[in-house]
Amino acid sequence: MTHPPATPDTLSDPAMPHPLRLVVLNDFSSAKGGASSLAIANANLMASMGVPVTFLCGDHRPDDGALNADVSRIGLDGAAIDPARPLNNAINGLYNAAAQRFLADWIGAHDTPHTVYHLHGWSKIFSPSIFRALARVSSRTLVHAHDYFPACPNGAFINYPQMKECELLPTQVGCLLSHCDQRSYPQKLWRVARHQVKNHWFNLKDSSFRIALPHEAMRPYFLRSGSLDHTVLTIPNPVVPFTTDRIPAEANAEFLFIGRLVPEKGVDTFLAAAQRARVKAKVIGAGPLLDPLKAQYPDVEFTGWQDRDTIGAHLRHARAVIMPSRLRETFGLVAIESIASGIPVVVSTSSAVAADLVRMNAGMTVSPDNVEQLGQLMGQLNTSDTLVRTMSDNGHAHWRQVANTTDSWAGALRSLYGAMAGEPSHIRTH
Repeated sequence: MTHPPATPDTLSDPAMPHPLRLVVLNDFSSAKGGASSLAIANANLMASMGVPVTFLCGDHRPDDGALNADVSRIGLDGAAIDPARPLNNAINGLYNAAAQRFLADWIGAHDTPHTVYHLHGWSKIFSPSIFRALARVSSRTLVHAHDYFPACPNGAFINYPQMKECELLPTQVGCLLSHCDQRSYPQKLWRVARHQVKNHWFNLKDSSFRIALPHEAMRPYFLRSGSLDHTVLTIPNPVVPFTTDRIPAEANAEFLFIGRLVPEKGVDTFLAAAQRARVKAKVIGAGPLLDPLKAQYPDVEFTGWQDRDTIGAHLRHARAVIMPSRLRETFGLVAIESIASGIPVVVSTSSAVAADLVRMNAGMTVSPDNVEQLGQLMGQLNTSDTLVRTMSDNGHAHWRQVANTTDSWAGALRSLYGAMAGEPSHIRTH
């Protein structure tokens, strides 16, 4: 059941509080990855604070209980991009007309001057057509940049075949000619076309949409692509430590890799360095490299995919978590969850949180794909209990400098929504 729009009396009576309402938009209604998990948490937290919330999603799965009962959920009943249906992907992925009508009709029937829209995921079902519907309420719309798709056709500013960062801009001919996509060059051309469709209603250079970044290190990439500085806001992701007490990492022996087992995450670099340093390695995660690496390293424990609680149990035996990604990470949730639990972390210098870990003395950094350097760092951590204890204490004590708690994240969003909706407490007086 949707919440009814405010009546003319409530909109015109200056004595009555502005009735803030929130619409959360996401491709999926279940926790299919980090962006969807945050979208669902976003809706639930605001509803728990008394804000009327409607969750508009691209799919329409049976209720799995992820959304609170007081969140109104309405689904498009659409399907995610399916590699087995290339023609359907090409059409709906560029412009999903049903999604545009779905949202435009809802806005036409239910929008008020104090309704705020928070868009999380749009590239799997909704498509750029969603921005056409949102254009009429763009000044009250927050686009969450879980990735770089608002600014880059392939969503990462990365040349995947060459495993290196890309300095090209979407407006340059070099971008069009660059074969940077993970799949194929035709797929890259399709992504460029989708980017142009998006730009028709959501062009960073003259947009009134606001963009939320999970880490300040993302800002330069959006600014160089034309974003106006005042429209780009940094709201660090919420982090929940695996444990509230500090894990005594200095008493442990295992070095953990946690993540997808794909080349860009650097799991092969981790294993080669662990072998070089002669330390005990454990790999938590699944992906195409799982079977080849299991065959190459028969003495290493590969756990496969694990849920959060099980990862937390493994972490209690960890001396350090190693994340030697070859490519840039937008936030590094596992890294912050780990240091918050008292486990030192080694990340690639390309990670958004690399400088934060060094500043807090809660971890170390390593050059991407540098097995020798990583082996030396792991050897140093393996032999120095004092170093590990210092980093463990620092991470456990200071992680809130780089991330929000659940409560502070909710508070930051609620304050921003109030400003966007024109609540009296957020209106400046001159």
